Order: sequence, then C-alpha cells, then structure tokens
Amino acid sequence: MKKLATIEVGEKEYKLGYPTPKDALKAEEKGLDVTNTNKTFTMVSKLFYTGLLAKQPKITEDEALELMSQYIEEDGDLEELTKFLTEEFVGFITSLNGQKKKTKKMKIIQM
Repeated sequence: MKKLATIEVGEKEYKLGYPTPKDALKAEEKGLDVTNTNKTFTMVSKLFYTGLLAKQPKITEDEALELMSQYIEEDGDLEELTKFLTEEFVGFITSLNGQKKKTKKMKIIQM
C-alpha cells in the first residue's frame, strides 16, 4: 500500500495521497497535471484537492481550497505536503509502491 500524509486542520484530521492507481487516475480526471509547471498554484491546489479524494471522496474542490487556506493559516507546511503528494503521484511511473526495486524488465527486439 502507498503512503498517506496526515494533516490536522482545526480539530479534524485529513489523509492525503494516492494509495492506488485508481486514485491517481481519478486525480488526472479531476484536472491534475504535474507536467504543467507554468501554473504552479493551479498544480499545488489540484494536488491538495485530488490528494484528499482517496479518503474524503465527497469533498468538493471549493471545500479543499478553503481547507488548504486554513491549513496555511495554521502554519501548515504546504511545500512539504506538495513535495510528498508529487512524489507519491509520480511514484506510479517508477513502480507501484513508489520505491525503486528490481522488477521484471521489458525486452526490445528488432523485427
């Protein structure tokens, strides 16, 4: 299972992450594009929103933005959280558990 981040906002705890490929796919469907670095705040807010969806599936994007603002106001480290979520999301490309390990390799053949 993938890792999740836990944050506290107000008196409530939230879990963020992409524990399954389905969660990562849902994030893309909801607009997450980690390759578009021209819109940094858009990417950060989408990471925050889509990171919440796996464990808080009914949260809206507006609610997530308000939650992110409150997290920042309460001295939450948005940079640390953004780095974690980016690494977890991109981890599906390197391997399913987000860590480098020996895996079956593909073979390239000439026809």
